[in-house]
Amino acid sequence: MKNADWILYNGVVRTLTGSGDASALAIAGGRILAFGSDADILALAGAETRTTDLAGACVLPAFNDSHCHLRMTGEGAERVDLRGARSRDEIILRCRKYAEGRDFSNGEWIVGYGFDHNIFPDRALPDMGTAEAVSGDVPVLLDRVCGHVGAANRAALKAAGFDESTVIPGGILDRGADGRLNGILREAALDQIKMRMKKPDVPTVKRQLRAAMDMLNSYGVAAAQTDDLEGSDLDTLLAAFAELEREDRMTVRVFEEVQCARIPVLEKFLVRGMRTGDGTPWFRIGNIKLLTDGSLGARTGFLRTDYCGEPGNRGVAVYTQEELDEVVLAAHLAGMQCAFHAIGDGAVERAVTAVERAQSVQRKDLRHRIVHCQFADEDIFRRMAAAGMCADAQPAFVASDWPLVRSRLGEDREAGAYAWKSLLEHGVCVGGGSDSPVEIPDPIFGIYCAVTRKDGDGQPEGGWHPEQRVSVSQAVHMYTSAGAYLSFDEKIKGALAPGMLADITVLSRDIMAVGAEEIPEIKVLMTAAGGKVCFEA
Repeated sequence: MKNADWILYNGVVRTLTGSGDASALAIAGGRILAFGSDADILALAGAETRTTDLAGACVLPAFNDSHCHLRMTGEGAERVDLRGARSRDEIILRCRKYAEGRDFSNGEWIVGYGFDHNIFPDRALPDMGTAEAVSGDVPVLLDRVCGHVGAANRAALKAAGFDESTVIPGGILDRGADGRLNGILREAALDQIKMRMKKPDVPTVKRQLRAAMDMLNSYGVAAAQTDDLEGSDLDTLLAAFAELEREDRMTVRVFEEVQCARIPVLEKFLVRGMRTGDGTPWFRIGNIKLLTDGSLGARTGFLRTDYCGEPGNRGVAVYTQEELDEVVLAAHLAGMQCAFHAIGDGAVERAVTAVERAQSVQRKDLRHRIVHCQFADEDIFRRMAAAGMCADAQPAFVASDWPLVRSRLGEDREAGAYAWKSLLEHGVCVGGGSDSPVEIPDPIFGIYCAVTRKDGDGQPEGGWHPEQRVSVSQAVHMYTSAGAYLSFDEKIKGALAPGMLADITVLSRDIMAVGAEEIPEIKVLMTAAGGKVCFEA
């Protein structure tokens, strides 16, 4: 056996191979060379071998975020951070402070992201009045933390070409008591106004992506399945990633989701000749992303029955079943994986039905996936498994959402929410993600939430619907091997077997051995991608 480039020893190496664990790991040529005892692995050292004494630390395969938004995560420093704002007045103050001394003559907007009106005293959404109070001249867009509802001022509506007669398929422009637009935009209407904003150029996108990669690396993440076309375009994005790779500045392996909402957009993409899996070891084309509904927080997730306390409101269905069937079949036959943003059981069921129908035409192992899959039932989970479908879970959503779910679904229905254990029991592969910037891209906190069903304050006592708690091992696999399976990478990452990519994270404690309540205390000491250290505490 050849000499190692790097040896890590005197630790706990959790290989996730099913072949046992070890105390030492050897890396050569950017891949795992071997694992075993300290003596056996240190025997692979040569004159040029670098060695690291782990001093009891734990090595895992690097974490994989199965669903996030890299560019938007990096963009966060360039927007108004509205997370934690307790009122509309606080939103206005934060935005005005951000705007002080800035020049908006080049067409820039004031964009605020991350408010949650459910923590306001009156729980009322910000509207045009709030946005106008920020500025009556500069376009203002206020985006809720879920990204499915927001508010714009008149200047933003005008810049986007929206007026009283505007109709957006799959979207809603709210109206006030006077019947006129009140600035609140939902679903496709919000997406459309974002698309009308000035798009970032290649240097800007590169800066945003690098900032996001640094953040993910600090949380032990070295792979991400990411949707980056909101507010950007594909050519700019492809150019930015290509330049970063040429400059040897990629530290996260990217599986890029491509939004192609309707057949004309999908056909325009397909003529490029790109298909799921095409690319390089650092950047590959991922799936076709289809937004089928909204969110529970905004009451736009599409349900099969009415929202609690709102007769007649079942949320927003972006597609009819026939429209969804058409897009999914075209993508499926072209060899493209489909990823459905689907929150409510109505949206999940339509996505599953569309895949079942596509599979009946031609069976393929494309691992179509439901992103979020927040509310469904055992029958839907069974059908997902039979259709070869997977799920992207965001365990941290339990921490932020458990207090509001009952107000949306009612006590009788909430047991079907965030039911990851049930999905696993039905044989559905469940990846772990963050939906960053919606949540912080911290897999350790996500693992804690999946295992305890609690928030950062340890609430609710005993865990929210504890029957859906998963084991620590299951949760770790969600963020490692399951994420690799979702992107067809199970043979090269997600475990520490010889020949697999040397993407590793080093933790301060053995996550498999600590008590569940101690998991948040674990720190990431180091992250490496391809055997190169990209983060060190």
